[in-house]
Amino acid sequence: MTTDERLDRLTEKHGALAESLQLLTADVQSMATKHGALAESLQLLTADVQSLAQSVKEHDRILRGHAGLIGDLVRIAAGHEQRIDRLEGHQG
Repeated sequence: MTTDERLDRLTEKHGALAESLQLLTADVQSMATKHGALAESLQLLTADVQSLAQSVKEHDRILRGHAGLIGDLVRIAAGHEQRIDRLEGHQG
């Protein structure tokens, strides 16, 4: 193989490497753009999850309050029932 042939092969390899490098650079730029969009979506999702968690805590607090009130109503109703039973027992 002559020097000129070797030089031609090296030139071809250089061209192929340069083309591969350009494609790789384009892929990296595309991935960087997608990464930025993904990071932004993740920030929005994180904010939504935090908001949802706060909402769940508030609903839990409200439901616990209602459960306490329902418990109070059950005790009041039971007391009234006992009084009615006593009154009916004295009259009957």
